[in-house]
Amino acid sequence: MPRLENKLTRIGQIEALLWAYKDGLKPAEIARKLGIKHRSTVTRCAPDLPAYIHEDDEGRWKIDREADLVKIALTLHEAMAVHLAARLLARYSDKPNPHAVVALSKLSMGMQRAAPMIAQHIAQTSAKINRPIAEATKTYLDALETLTHACADGTRVQLVMREKPDMERLFDPYFIELIAVGYLTYAIGFDHYRQEVLTFTIDRLLSVTATHEPYTIPTSFNPLTKLAGAWGVNWGDGKPVEVVLRFTAGRVANRVSETNWHETQIIEPLVDGGCILRIKVGSTQEMKPWIRQWGPDCVVLEPPELRKEIGEEMRRAGELYSIKEEKGG
Repeated sequence: MPRLENKLTRIGQIEALLWAYKDGLKPAEIARKLGIKHRSTVTRCAPDLPAYIHEDDEGRWKIDREADLVKIALTLHEAMAVHLAARLLARYSDKPNPHAVVALSKLSMGMQRAAPMIAQHIAQTSAKINRPIAEATKTYLDALETLTHACADGTRVQLVMREKPDMERLFDPYFIELIAVGYLTYAIGFDHYRQEVLTFTIDRLLSVTATHEPYTIPTSFNPLTKLAGAWGVNWGDGKPVEVVLRFTAGRVANRVSETNWHETQIIEPLVDGGCILRIKVGSTQEMKPWIRQWGPDCVVLEPPELRKEIGEEMRRAGELYSIKEEKGG
């Protein structure tokens, strides 16, 4: 038994070491780094290594990032939580994602025995997002996959934006975010050209190329804190703006009051049944489509410039409808 335990411990040490060395190591290098006297002690572990560890043409052992790396056990309620998250992805992402399709298919198969009806629903969601991949979508998926590897390996990338096809810029990806505003996916990280943390829309990248240059995310960076002041991903200049909105009584005010729209929100009920919503955001740009969707049931009270902008848009829309009515259309 002690010999088996020692071997299992050794395999665990080898795996942990290979995670740290993304380009792989030869058995002699593994032995040296683990303080093992004989390389044969390492090579004897080869038959028992996980399936995702393989030997390349140069004799290096490395972890295959495209293999099945994550194995988890989910309760019924945890699986439902994953399914609900996938439903949001299916509804709010306008691009096919084969990785999401496969992940949901695996979840569906795993749920067959415990909850066949839920498994069927998950399979239907997988089928819904399994759409043909156009050339533009392939560019997006290639960029997303390269950024995913970069985040996992801690290596910077070179970005080329569609708007500036002749310009390459080094980028350290810190975080990847999908938001409902515009159904877009964003990469947040340090841009070496501007020398600051910026947000890039992955959908608008022409190419993303991996490098072997390592980077370290500053301990001061917290994506949740960074995005706390944003309606989507635009956190502005760090000076929050208070947006004050008044909603009319009835269905709209009830809908607004029962929902958590933002972590800074304060809702004040009015005597007429309406409500006031106060939210602090870094930028109002991403809020505008959300405000417009309520039409005349939402009035901007603050800030003055946003009130003026939305008011002008409402007036122009009203004029368009008046013109149609005058023409009989």
